[in-house]
Amino acid sequence: GPANTYYCVTVIAFLYSLPLALLLEGAQIPAGIAAANAAGWSNMKLAQMVAATGFFYYTYNEMAFLVLGAVAPVTQAIGNTFKRVFLISSACVFFNTPLTPLGAIGSSMAILGVLLYTIVKAKYPQTQAITPNATDDATRGKEERD
Repeated sequence: GPANTYYCVTVIAFLYSLPLALLLEGAQIPAGIAAANAAGWSNMKLAQMVAATGFFYYTYNEMAFLVLGAVAPVTQAIGNTFKRVFLISSACVFFNTPLTPLGAIGSSMAILGVLLYTIVKAKYPQTQAITPNATDDATRGKEERD
């Protein structure tokens, strides 16, 4: 089913990405561990938090994948838009970051743009292009009729 497909794609992506990530960022791992230790985190706690982050991110994406299969695209787009508003608002409150008027305008434009794009795309699905074979067949039929 869809859940199994998502799981398989995620595992394959992880296995392909891990060597590249280690090659490009592997040298930074000891410094990251040292910074976590300096902040009072044990290696076990750090490993638990990294594993929890991966698990929750995977679960979030898995649920989004399942919801997309269970509801209409417009419903999912509206829910996703409200999620973005909630996350931006929560981040401002949690991190005590004021939302400047320019930031509010930019966030609103981005959120509204994503919502409108999704609604329009769902309302006006893209028509299929005529393939060369279909054109040749249509032309051949016309020539035979003439």
